[in-house]
Amino acid sequence: MNKRKLRFGMFGTGNFGPFFAKYINEVAEVVAICDPSPAARTRFLDSTQLKVQAFESYRELLDSVDLDAVALTGPNHTHKDIAVQAAKTGLHVFCEKAMALSVQDCWEMVRACEAAKVRLMVGQKRRLRPPWARMIQLRDVLGPVVAISTVGYFQGEFQGWWTRKAESGGVLDCSGVHELEWMRAMCGDVAAVSAISAPQIDSRFDFADSIHVSLRYRSRAIGFLGVSLSYPLKKYREVYGAEVVCRDGGMRCVSSIQHADVYWRLRGENVEHHERFEETGDVPIGAEEALRREMREFVRWIEEGTEPTLTWEQGLRTVEIIEAAHRSALESGQW
Repeated sequence: MNKRKLRFGMFGTGNFGPFFAKYINEVAEVVAICDPSPAARTRFLDSTQLKVQAFESYRELLDSVDLDAVALTGPNHTHKDIAVQAAKTGLHVFCEKAMALSVQDCWEMVRACEAAKVRLMVGQKRRLRPPWARMIQLRDVLGPVVAISTVGYFQGEFQGWWTRKAESGGVLDCSGVHELEWMRAMCGDVAAVSAISAPQIDSRFDFADSIHVSLRYRSRAIGFLGVSLSYPLKKYREVYGAEVVCRDGGMRCVSSIQHADVYWRLRGENVEHHERFEETGDVPIGAEEALRREMREFVRWIEEGTEPTLTWEQGLRTVEIIEAAHRSALESGQW
């Protein structure tokens, strides 16, 4: 007898929704979608060819369809309300990054899910993508991280809700959210954050579109993240390499459209080791593997109780860092 697949409702059917649905359907089943935009719902149905129920209101979907779990792939500002209501309905919650607009909202989501005894995972997948996962492994070879930096200067093609702080969260929610989580995976918890914003360039945004963030970790490592959404020389998939100084050596990652290269060397070695990670398909390097893994782990967590690599904690800790950095940049202080 075939075991019944978990039934998912998907909330948010924009660019990422149709792409992500196939990973859910590998291990579960999308049975309903929700989006306030009729055009977005139509595009989803046309592009995926899925025969699912479609709703404008998330409350109507939750009240009308027999579900086991929800996937939140819509605008950041919608995550908290839908997650809390889904938990009250007894449904497990998978939430795309950024988890929510504020730390307070994140905790509301966590407490609602804990009260209902349902699972809550946030899709902070960067640590699962092979080049960045390899660097986490290399940390054990090269020794603890002493200093780490990554820069994401590119021309952002953001539109709509992404450009409004009240809906997206701001520059670090648009770009840098994955990198901050990966840096935490490399260095541990953050002890202090300071940041400074540059003058706004792109009038599409209602927030500063370039920011530098300095981090001090409890391990005493130091970190730097630079983000700009208005740098015309690069596209998104060409940025966010990394330079890492370790106690016993160092490593770096160089990203491009087609591949990512990881270089590393132990202190005192004469040879530089090189590992290349190739793109598979028309997606960012390693993204398919990471998305597939996080959804398989989420379903296994629900069905078998096996703790996944990612839970809600990675999402919440990242929002803590982002909130502190945005406040520091606004108030010229340290948090």
